[in-house]
Amino acid sequence: LVWVKRDGHRVGIGVGLAARAHITGIGCWSRSMGSSAEIRAVRVMADGGQAYGPFTLADAGSIHYFAIDFTAQRLRFEAVDTSGGNTGAVEIEIYGTP
Repeated sequence: LVWVKRDGHRVGIGVGLAARAHITGIGCWSRSMGSSAEIRAVRVMADGGQAYGPFTLADAGSIHYFAIDFTAQRLRFEAVDTSGGNTGAVEIEIYGTP
């Protein structure tokens, strides 16, 4: 994992898998500090530069799942809409097969 930290918009995290995989779904759960620090929409960037999303997170109460379909070894999750502040994720999940 490689954290890329910025307050508010454009906060992101990079995930490196052990090998290339066929990615079929993601899960994202935003943290919240009441009225701030919440990710409202996230985009996934695959190695090679292809972007997927943005995917809207309805709230920070639980994880939200999204179907996708691509092959990659490195992914970058980027917050494209936030409530500002010290944004972050409670949990990020990646589903697929090697």
